[in-house]
Amino acid sequence: MGMKTTLELPDTLLRRTKAAAAMRGVSMRDFIAQALEVQLRQRAPAPGWRKLAGKARKLDTAPVDRALAIEFSRIDAATW
Repeated sequence: MGMKTTLELPDTLLRRTKAAAAMRGVSMRDFIAQALEVQLRQRAPAPGWRKLAGKARKLDTAPVDRALAIEFSRIDAATW
């Protein structure tokens, strides 16, 4: 069992979420948890390090982005 939280969602998004969960035969809580897991796995790490790079060209920063993506993909979300 996880922690409880309250979310404030736009009405249309809430209705779509409830409908999608019902169509899949899962609870809204499970649907939202699954959707968050998918999003967290797909998102690249925040580009905050780029502020330190100044006006570096994308050609120069691409290898760093790739290395960060690899390292972040190795993180076990369950133990994070």
